[in-house]
Amino acid sequence: MYNFRKFENVFASEPGFAYGEQTINKILKSRRLADKVLFIDRLLETLGIERPQERYPPRSNKALRDLHQKIIQSASPDHHKQSVLYYILQDIPDKDGTASKFAQLVFLPERYRIFIKGVWLLDRGEFANALDHLTEPVLIPTFPEEILYILCTHPAQHDGKLPLAYYYTVSPAITSPKVLEALFSKIALSSVTEAFFWSRKQCDPNRRKLFKQLIHTVLDGPEGEDRARRSVELIHLPFSKEEEAWFEALLTDGEGRDLHGAKDMLAVRAIATGKSRPTAEQGAGYGAQSDHAMDWSSLGSSYGQDSMTSLR
Repeated sequence: MYNFRKFENVFASEPGFAYGEQTINKILKSRRLADKVLFIDRLLETLGIERPQERYPPRSNKALRDLHQKIIQSASPDHHKQSVLYYILQDIPDKDGTASKFAQLVFLPERYRIFIKGVWLLDRGEFANALDHLTEPVLIPTFPEEILYILCTHPAQHDGKLPLAYYYTVSPAITSPKVLEALFSKIALSSVTEAFFWSRKQCDPNRRKLFKQLIHTVLDGPEGEDRARRSVELIHLPFSKEEEAWFEALLTDGEGRDLHGAKDMLAVRAIATGKSRPTAEQGAGYGAQSDHAMDWSSLGSSYGQDSMTSLR
């Protein structure tokens, strides 16, 4: 009968295996980019192994044997121990299918194989491939907030496609404020309207905080047609009385009053909602002298279209 508690059985293909310097450096770099915590660190911690960052990656064959022993001595269920060993076996060049053979020999359930392969890929920065595994319907979401946060904040992730794909597929409950903020920033960059209605589903005080974040996201965006388009989209949202008060307070007296185009956005919002109309003097003054480059002469032609020169 196969005994995974023996090192020579688990690493039968290469009992003398040791991580090369290049592999170690790559793992350490991945950890730095992942806010200093890899998913293998979390897995080791679930086994009760302390200081996982000091144990992985192991720097020698002896260190690898010691890590194996620590895993075996854990009080956790066998399939948890086997899952962590399955992760480590992914690091061995798979000439002989070492990891797959191990999973078969210990009868590791398929959902464990899929999840471990997914977080291993995530730790290696292969985000698209990782998502193919981590969104499998057979999986019970594990570390969903941590996964979402990495997808939102990793330096290699320049847009919101992958984090939003994960979020809308897995639908994890979000309890961490930093994860909520990171996710909302991606939603807001994808669609101002979608972000607005999504924020309304959140409980107070998160709803007001996200509303403010949405305005900051729009007005802090890079100059150009995209910011103008997103500004128009924001101005035309159906604010409630409460949201209207938040909007005016933020851009008049709050922390958003110094944002690019804050005064202009207030003015255009008032016109868009029928609260006021620009006078001839206001139009001339803003067209020539506005600190925020509001081109009131173009407002009549641009109003309701996909761009607004004044808020670029």
